[in-house]
Amino acid sequence: MRRHSALWALLGGLAFAVLLSCSTEPTPREIDQDVKNGHAEDAAKRLEQVRNDDPNDFEARLKLGEVYYEVARKSLDEDRQADYIEYLRKAQNEFLAAAQIEPTSPRPHTWLGIITAYEGDLTGSETSFRNALRLAMNDRYERAGGTYYSNLAHISVYKGDLQTARHYLDKATKTGAPQDEIDRISVLLAWKENDMVEARDVFTSAAELSKPFSETWDGAPLPKKMETFDDFAAVCCKNPTCGPHMESACKRERQSVAKRELEIGTVQEQMKIENERRETLRQIYQKQQGQKQVEISVDPDPNTPAAKPPAGGTPSPNGGSGGNH
Repeated sequence: MRRHSALWALLGGLAFAVLLSCSTEPTPREIDQDVKNGHAEDAAKRLEQVRNDDPNDFEARLKLGEVYYEVARKSLDEDRQADYIEYLRKAQNEFLAAAQIEPTSPRPHTWLGIITAYEGDLTGSETSFRNALRLAMNDRYERAGGTYYSNLAHISVYKGDLQTARHYLDKATKTGAPQDEIDRISVLLAWKENDMVEARDVFTSAAELSKPFSETWDGAPLPKKMETFDDFAAVCCKNPTCGPHMESACKRERQSVAKRELEIGTVQEQMKIENERRETLRQIYQKQQGQKQVEISVDPDPNTPAAKPPAGGTPSPNGGSGGNH
C-alpha cells in the first residue's frame, strides 16, 4: 500500500515508513533511531543489504534515498564536499529507481523536489513538486492535498511569487497540511512582502501553540526555542537553506545572510547530478506516454540563470518536504 507518514517538514523532519517484510530486516523505527543518533551511515549499510536482496523493493529504495540524503546534508554541514556529492548522487539514484519501479507514485518526485531545493535549484524543485501533485491527483492511494500544496507554497515564497504562494497556501490549509508548516510559510510570506504586523502576529500565535514550530527548523531541533520574531529571523538568515532566498527581508532586520561556499568542482558535480536527473526523468516521461499514464515534466536546463542559486530551500515530505520542510 502506498501511503505517507508525516515526514520531515522539508527537512521538516518526518519520515516515510518503510514496509519491510522479513523479520531479520531493520525496522523503520531502528533505521530512524540510527539516523537520530547520528549513525546514518550505519542505517544506510543495513538498508543497502535490503535493496541488494530485492532491487525492486520500492519502500526500501525510498528509505535508503532518505538516509543517503541525511548523510549528504551532514557531509555538507561538515564541509566534506566530496562526500556530499557522493551521497547526493546516491540519494537521487535511489529516488529515481523508485520512480522507475512505480512510475505513477508521487512520492519519489516529492523527494526529488526536496533534494533539488536543498541544492538551490528552485526551478527543478518546483517542477518535481508539481509532478508529485499531478500524480497524486491520479493515485487512488494518495490524497492530493496537504504538503503537496504546502511544498509548492514554500518554493513560491522563496522565488518571490507571492500570489502563487498564497494560492497554494490556501489549498494546503484546506487540505490538511501540518499547522506548524502552514504557520512557518505564512510568516515567511508576510515577512517577504514586508507586512511585519502580520509576520509578527502569526509568529506569536504559532510559537504559543506549536512546539514543532518554535523548537525545530528543517526537521532538526534548535539549540534555543524561538520566542520572538527576531529569533525566527535570525534562524532563517543564518541558515543557508533559508537566508539566501530571504536576503532583502534579512537586510531589513539587520541580519547577516549565511551562504554556502562551494568549491568549483562541487558546483560542477551538482550540475552533472542535475543533468542525470533530467535525463532519467525524460526516460520515465517517455514510459508514461507509452503506457498512456499520467504525464510528468522535465525541468528546464539547469544552466539557465533561474536554476543556479547556490543555496537551497527545504520543504517537506510530510503529505507528499519540506519543509519546511
